Amino acid sequence: MKKTSRAISLATALLLAVSAAPVSAAESVAETAEGEKVVTAAISTAWDTLMPLNTTSNYTRMVVDQIYDRLTQTKADGTIEGRLATSWEGNEDSTAVTFHLAENAVWSDGEPVTADDVVFSYQMYSDPAVDAKSRYHLEYIAGVDESGAELSEDSIEVTAEDDYTVTFNLKSSMYIDTFLQDNDTVYIIPKHVFEGKTAEEINAPDLWANPVGSGPFIYSSDINGERIEFVKNENYFLGAPKIDRLILRVTDSASMLAGLINGDIDVIGYGSILTDDWELANEQENLVVESVPTTSYSTLIFNTQKEYLTEKVRQALNMSINRQVLVDGLLLGQGEVIVTPFSSASPYYNENVEVWYDPETAKTMLQEENFPFDQTLKFYIASGNSITERCAALIEQDFAAVGVKVQIEQVDFSTLMSNMQEGKHDLGIIGSGGTLDPSESREMIAPGSSVNFAQLQDTVLSDLIDAGNAELTFEARKPYFDEYQEKIKEISPMAYLYTRNTLSAYNKRVTGLDVASFNCLNWSTWNWDVEG
Repeated sequence: MKKTSRAISLATALLLAVSAAPVSAAESVAETAEGEKVVTAAISTAWDTLMPLNTTSNYTRMVVDQIYDRLTQTKADGTIEGRLATSWEGNEDSTAVTFHLAENAVWSDGEPVTADDVVFSYQMYSDPAVDAKSRYHLEYIAGVDESGAELSEDSIEVTAEDDYTVTFNLKSSMYIDTFLQDNDTVYIIPKHVFEGKTAEEINAPDLWANPVGSGPFIYSSDINGERIEFVKNENYFLGAPKIDRLILRVTDSASMLAGLINGDIDVIGYGSILTDDWELANEQENLVVESVPTTSYSTLIFNTQKEYLTEKVRQALNMSINRQVLVDGLLLGQGEVIVTPFSSASPYYNENVEVWYDPETAKTMLQEENFPFDQTLKFYIASGNSITERCAALIEQDFAAVGVKVQIEQVDFSTLMSNMQEGKHDLGIIGSGGTLDPSESREMIAPGSSVNFAQLQDTVLSDLIDAGNAELTFEARKPYFDEYQEKIKEISPMAYLYTRNTLSAYNKRVTGLDVASFNCLNWSTWNWDVEG
């Protein structure tokens, strides 16, 4: 019966995809009549800006990553490879990192990319007058505050040693890979385009509408919220892309398999096939399918500044969630239950921090804390993601079982982010790509961070991460991160739920993909090709 329901659902999705598709199958993976190679990649949520520094959305980062470059990027196994940087090294006490830049990189208008562009970019990110939601990634650099904002004009300590060498001074001695991974979504901006512009001009969309970048593709056109198109950068310093055009198309999860089957999309770029469609996806002869374990996790945010969401209440709500039901019911087992941002894949995983589920104890704790059971908690989620919607509904049931009422409100992603930044929520679900670096979650628990959605004011958690980062070997670092996992469960600023395998698929004619690294915001699209 289930298989019949899925077949009917998919048939409907196929009909909708064919009738609504703005791109024909002929424009997709096959070479066009003009001999062009075109690949259409699906992303499940629209980008929110073309200003790369002013976003916290990984969907946006995948878009701007085609236009702009960054110094390094991370692979699925945690190793770090160069983009603009060909090599780098720390100084003797790990208080500075020096990058050596590719000397053949050029902007899409032909101007060379130099160390001055790197310095200018970090000054722009750290300028508090500039809209830069991503500036928290600068937190470890000397000359900025906890939020990544400069302490005085151009105080950030990023220095051009010569045209192709740039040095970053750090606030203190730290594990270099942590710094690298925290900065691998800071995009380098052309100084010659933005120099002399006011903050008001930089914040306006006009300067970003026809971007000048050094990335593998050049912006061509877009239909806002639906699709964006690029042409290859013939002068890309890592090698001109093998495909001529790249189209990123916003496709909800329920329609992804239909789009792959009928040829409207070729690659799931950032998103996942629905678990209900996974069996059918495996039956398709034209597709390569992979279930990729990831560091990506979903978490339920608690607004710690709400007086009725005390630490004991947060613990009670945390332990009332049946995470195994979430993984089995939503993900068909394609994931892992967690109670901290660390999964068992992490070498820093503390196996003594057990995942809890104890609704009876939760009821008692809520009563002892005099929780106002007549209070209805405002629960925000992003619209358009069926897994999140179903997850929220199951959590609502778990909370109802311990006497807690919630009102689920679906809003677009940018509204979700702004509402939680402003503290309008009681609860909210967000996801993170995670990393193998154990300090990845610092930005979500550090006071002053723009993504501290839990509204934490205490530094006890970020202090533990900072202490771990100050150690330069795994053996010295691990005790701090073991304690961090114990403490984050105790404080419960959020209820970490599960890691989720990416159920990826792509047309077998597309080659050169490393889908395991997609979750690390690493497409390396210049390696993609089309065969046959």
